[in-house]
Amino acid sequence: MKKQTIAPAQQAGFSTLEMWLNRENKLFTELFADKGESITNRKMLLDMQLILSLVVLLTFNFVNPLMTLISALWFGSAALLVKKYEDTDIEKGGTK
Repeated sequence: MKKQTIAPAQQAGFSTLEMWLNRENKLFTELFADKGESITNRKMLLDMQLILSLVVLLTFNFVNPLMTLISALWFGSAALLVKKYEDTDIEKGGTK
């Protein structure tokens, strides 16, 4: 009889998600990357979150002070996530 190894569904889903996040995003690489550089799906999602939070911050800037504060906190956390990703990418040998 053959021995079969079965990975738990949660672990298999996580590894599939990790594989997708680490895969190159061809559209963003073609549009925004320098020659020889590639942009992963993870980097694309972080950049899109940063842009979206900036748009929301600028939109709600004059509407409500509470929404402005929430949007500013979101923008700050998005900027920190992008910086953290770029720092770890440089440590792993990636390019900026």
